[in-house]
Amino acid sequence: MAAFRSLGVTGLALGAGLLLSAVASAQDHAPPAAVGQTAPLPAGVPTTAPTSTIPIRPTSELDRFDGAASGVPSPAAEEPFPPELLDEVRDPMLEPVPRADRELLRWQEALAMTRRRSTNLRTAYAQVGVAQGQARQALASALPTLIANSSINHHLLRGDGLDIGTFTFRRIPDPPTTWNNSVEARLPLFAPRAWWDRRTAELAVRAAELDAKEVERQVIGGLAEAIVAVITAERMAEVSRVNLRFALSTYELNRRRERLGAANMVDVLRAEQEVLRSRTQVVNADEAVRRAREALGLALGYDTPWGVTPEIRLDRLRADAAATCRQGRTIGERPDVQAADAGLLLAERNVTSIDFSYLPQVQAQSTVTYFTVPKFAANQDHVTWTVGGLLTWHLYDGGLRYAQRATNEGQRDAAEQRALQVRRDATIQVRQAYRNVQVAKTQLEVSQQTRDAARRFARLSRIKFESGTGTSFDLVDALRSLREAELDVTLREFELLQAEIGALLALATCDGSGRSAP
Repeated sequence: MAAFRSLGVTGLALGAGLLLSAVASAQDHAPPAAVGQTAPLPAGVPTTAPTSTIPIRPTSELDRFDGAASGVPSPAAEEPFPPELLDEVRDPMLEPVPRADRELLRWQEALAMTRRRSTNLRTAYAQVGVAQGQARQALASALPTLIANSSINHHLLRGDGLDIGTFTFRRIPDPPTTWNNSVEARLPLFAPRAWWDRRTAELAVRAAELDAKEVERQVIGGLAEAIVAVITAERMAEVSRVNLRFALSTYELNRRRERLGAANMVDVLRAEQEVLRSRTQVVNADEAVRRAREALGLALGYDTPWGVTPEIRLDRLRADAAATCRQGRTIGERPDVQAADAGLLLAERNVTSIDFSYLPQVQAQSTVTYFTVPKFAANQDHVTWTVGGLLTWHLYDGGLRYAQRATNEGQRDAAEQRALQVRRDATIQVRQAYRNVQVAKTQLEVSQQTRDAARRFARLSRIKFESGTGTSFDLVDALRSLREAELDVTLREFELLQAEIGALLALATCDGSGRSAP
C-alpha cells in the first residue's frame, strides 16, 4: 500500500514539474512587453488586468461597490482553491454578520434624519436664533420708546399749615392720598452708535448662518463617510470569512495529506495557526462592523446602531452627495472662509462702534400726566402735556471707552489672523482633497496588481504543494499574502471613495440650495 502511495506522490510530482516547465517555457518564448505594459501570461494563469475601478464581486454584499469608480470593472480572478473543496468547509464563524435592527433605505432618509436630529447642526441653528435675537435688541435702541407710569402716595404724617390751593390754614396735605398717571414717549433723533450697532448685528446674523452652513457641510461629510464605513466594514467582515474559508481548506488539505503520509504534523500545525489568525481577523472585523454601525447611528442622531440596506449603493452615494451640496469655484466661496471673513468684519465694526460713543445723542420726548389733585399740576389742571428734547453727551467715564476700544482692537487683530489661517488651511485642504483622489486611484491600481499576483502565486503554490514539490510553509505564506492583499484592496476601495467624497465637499456649500427632491 505504501508503494502505491509513493508511486502516486511521484506521479503528482512529475505532473507538476511538467506543468511548471510548460509555464516557464511559455514565459521564455513570449515576446517582450513594451515599457509600462505587463508581459502576456501563459494559458491557465488568470489574466486580470488592474484598472482604476473597484472590481465587482459575486456576493450580494460586495455588489454595492459596483461602479464606485469610473471605468470598466476587471473580471473575476481564479481562486487558489477549487469550489468543491471550499464547499466542504463548515464552521460557525463562516456565518455572515447579522443585519442591524434598523437600516437606512436611501440617502435622502439619512439626510433628513441628520438635519433633524444632529446635535451639532441643531446647536448651529440655535446660534443663528441667538444672533437674530441680538439683532432685534440692537434695533430697539434706534426705535421710539413708550413708557407708562402710575403712582399712588399716602402721607402718614400730616400737619396744620397754609393750603396753597385755597390760601387757608388747614390740615395738610389735603387730601392725604394722591394718585398720578403719566405716559412718556421718546424718539431718537441722533443716535449714530445705535444705528451702527444695528447694522453690525445684522452682519452677525449672516456670520452665524455661514457657521451653520460650515457645520452642515461637515455633518453631511461625516454622514457620507459613516455610510461608506459601514459598507466597507461589512465587506471587510465578508472578506475575512473568505480568508477563513481558505485557511480551513488549507488545514483540511494538510490533514488529508497527513493521513495519507504525504505530510507531517508540522504542516498541520502550521495550517492550524493560520486558521487561528483568520479567526482573530473575523472577530476584529465583526467588532469593526458593530462600531461602524454605532458611529452611523450617532451621525443620524441615535444612540443605537444603524445598518445600511443593499439599496444604498456606493456608486449612487457620490451622486446623491453632489445633488445635496452646491459646488463652489474659489476658496472664498467656502462657508468656513466666508464665516471667518464675516467675523473679521464684525470685529472691525466693533472698534468703530466705540468711536461713535464719543458723539452726543439727541432724543425728542413728550409726556402726558394726569393728576388727581389739580393744584399740584403746573397748569392747575388734572392733565398736563409737555414736549421737549434731551441731549446726552458722556464727556468723561473714567477711561471706560478707551479700555473698550483697546479690547476690541485686540479682538480685531485676533480675528484677522484667524481669517488668514482659515484661508490658508482651506487652500491646503482643497489642494490635498483633489490630490488624494489621484493618490487613492494609484494606490488602488497597485493594490489590485498585488492582489492579482498574490492570487496567481497562491494558485501555483497549491499546485506545487499537491504535487509534492512545494512545502506547506510556501503554501501558508502564499495564502497569508493573498489574505493581506485582499484586505488591502478593500481598504483602498474605501479610501478612493472617501477621497472622492472629500474632494466633492472641499468647495461645497451644503445649505440645501442644491438639494434635489427625494
